[in-house]
Amino acid sequence: MVDALVGVRAAQVATPQGKPFDLSFQGKTIHVRLAGTLQTGAAEDSRIYLPLDEFKRWTGVLPNTIEIAATGTPEEIAATVQGLAQQFPAAEVRPVRQVMEAEARVLGKTRAALLAAAALIILTSALCVLSTLMGWVFDRRRDFAIMKALGASEGLINGFFATEAAALGVVGALLGFVIGIGIAAWIGRVNFHAPVVPRLSVLPIVLVGSVAVALLSAALPIGLLRRVQPAMILRGE
Repeated sequence: MVDALVGVRAAQVATPQGKPFDLSFQGKTIHVRLAGTLQTGAAEDSRIYLPLDEFKRWTGVLPNTIEIAATGTPEEIAATVQGLAQQFPAAEVRPVRQVMEAEARVLGKTRAALLAAAALIILTSALCVLSTLMGWVFDRRRDFAIMKALGASEGLINGFFATEAAALGVVGALLGFVIGIGIAAWIGRVNFHAPVVPRLSVLPIVLVGSVAVALLSAALPIGLLRRVQPAMILRGE
């Protein structure tokens, strides 16, 4: 009995109930037991994978082709092909161009879609922060008027307001990072059956970007603060 890895489409034909089955080749039969199923969405789903020693004993045929799956950019794939050619000089190493080109197109479209979505999210976030800060200015204009009346300088008031905006950006970045990791982990487990490892190296970039968006959005409200007239505000005008 030989354990084999069976593609999902091949399993539906050879062993729909997961029971052992037989394979025959030139009058020789081998008994196969399902060790697991494989699903890639490609031709591998229609194949049965046996240990190399068992395959040679069963068929008497030596393998002459090896398929290697490698991921990365076209430059990284080319480097991998070159490295394999140097390591195995007697072998003919060549990439499957159709697969590479299809993956490159999918990767390019996915990257463009993600960049467009990121730009839209940043713009939406900036508008939300802007509306929040504008509301702060109108709700607290009396407080700012009192600060000016007591002798607070424009720089002090602007710095105070910018600090609040930066704090808002930091809190939003931390909450978004944690929630995003949770959603990504859930999507990876449900759709791809693979764990998603958090990349903490991205957190500083997220923090800097979020604070930058908050400070840029605070530019217009800070301009409105400069127009606050303490006398008019305190008289209720």
